[in-house]
Order: sequence, then structure tokens, then C-alpha cells
Amino acid sequence: MQPMNMYMVPNPGIPGCPPGLEYLTQVDQLLIKQKVELIEALAGFESNNKYEICNSMGQNVFYAVEENDCLTRQCCGPLRSFTIRILDNFGEEIITVSRPLKCMSCFFPCCLQELEIQAPPGNTVGYVLQQWHPFLPKFTIENERREPVLKLQGPFCGWSCLPDVDFEEHTTHIK
Repeated sequence: MQPMNMYMVPNPGIPGCPPGLEYLTQVDQLLIKQKVELIEALAGFESNNKYEICNSMGQNVFYAVEENDCLTRQCCGPLRSFTIRILDNFGEEIITVSRPLKCMSCFFPCCLQELEIQAPPGNTVGYVLQQWHPFLPKFTIENERREPVLKLQGPFCGWSCLPDVDFEEHTTHIK
């Protein structure tokens, strides 16, 4: 892979921190911006999503790419299965995020969404589980042993015409 034009992330080699993620110990915020393809915007044709992951100063620190086939993207829409590969500033994969295909409805919560996070790829470090609620986006973050470590809750209106949607974090003892 070609090196990317990104902010150079320092590599201090922190014990217990997966390789390539050391920079995350120095930031309190990351902004994820989806790069919209022209054909997707004009024709409604779904393409693999691409994202820039920036620090609070707007500098790209990581880049994410979705891997999926055309038929799945067109037929399953936003509920499709996917693998997202997060790359460092040298184009090396440092995180893999996988989601299987699950059909769901807010009134039939039998197949809620789940992500598996691997860092480095092949080493599962945690999961993100959707929690059922008829109106709120709610998620539980679990460690590699599937023990809850954090809960996230989004706004009443899960979609927005505004560019940012903020989620509140809660400790795991809050229901």
C-alpha cells in the first residue's frame, strides 16, 4: 500500500496497547467523516464507504474503508454485513471491525446489531452490542471476555440533518 497523506502518528510503544493505537492514548476526541462518492450522491448507487478519522484539529490520523460486495450493498442497505479496515498513516491495517448480516425491526428486537473489534487484526479486543429501545439508539461496549465496560446512548431522534450526532457515555451500572 502507498503511504497516505495523513498526520504522522507517533509510535512510543506503550505496553498493553495494540500496535498502531498508541496515538489514541493522547487524544480525547476523534471525528469520523464519511467521504461521499459522487455517483452515490447523484444516483443513489451504494459504494463501499470510506471514512477519514481526524483529531480535534482536523488532521487525518486514520483512514477507514468498508469491504463488501455490490449485491449486498444494494439489496441490504444500511443493515448489511460489512468489514471495515482501519488503516494507520502508513496504510497498515491496525483495526478490523466486522458486523454480520442481521435483520431487525424496532418492534421485533430478535436480531440486534453487533460489531466485533479486532486490534491488531485477528485479536478480538471487544464488541459493540445494540440494546433494544423503541426510540433511542443504545449500545453496550464489551471487552474481549464479553463483560460490559461502557454504555452509549444517542439522542431521541437517531437521525439528524445536522452534521454531528452526540452520544452520551454511561458506566455499566446504569440501566
